[in-house]
Amino acid sequence: MSDPVVVVPRKYSDGDFHRHHRHHSFHSCTNFLLRVLTAASTAAAVIVMLISTQTSDTVYGYFRGRWRDYPAYRWFVIANAMVFVYSVIAAIVACISVIARRGPLSYSPSAWLTLLVDFLAASALMSAASAGLAVALIARNGEDLQQVHYWPKLCNYVTRFCDYTQGAIIASFGGFAFLFLSTLLAASALHHLAHRRH
Repeated sequence: MSDPVVVVPRKYSDGDFHRHHRHHSFHSCTNFLLRVLTAASTAAAVIVMLISTQTSDTVYGYFRGRWRDYPAYRWFVIANAMVFVYSVIAAIVACISVIARRGPLSYSPSAWLTLLVDFLAASALMSAASAGLAVALIARNGEDLQQVHYWPKLCNYVTRFCDYTQGAIIASFGGFAFLFLSTLLAASALHHLAHRRH
């Protein structure tokens, strides 16, 4: 008859405990800061895009620049608004985790979920900003198709509209950068949790 197997709980030294506490504090504070910056960037992108409408009277007639007239800009507003709402919720959760010293990045399942949602949100934000940038470049430079002037340079007539939309796009790319850093932070937390189990 074999001897019973005795499982001895792993004991963590004071150094391990303080090291884990430092890692959690760093992840929580950095996570909160990145969420606030993402929310601020996407909010600025949405607000600037919404107020960008301009109508100009020229010798050729009225030219109107309005974000609702372009499907790419409509998707831009929707994507940035969605990421803004998500970032506000995530910032509140991150703030609570700083106070409670426990949060989504403290456990593997919630850290994996955070990584996945951040990746999806970053992908949506990148697609929206890239689509908006393509429209902005055409509006700025025009487009020729087979030596025929196919798309006029709209920005020659509605300069403020183009300046505002380009500013909104820059803010959106900034939001993407902060969200990308949040994704890397979640990956770093997962690596730390996996290392701590071994």
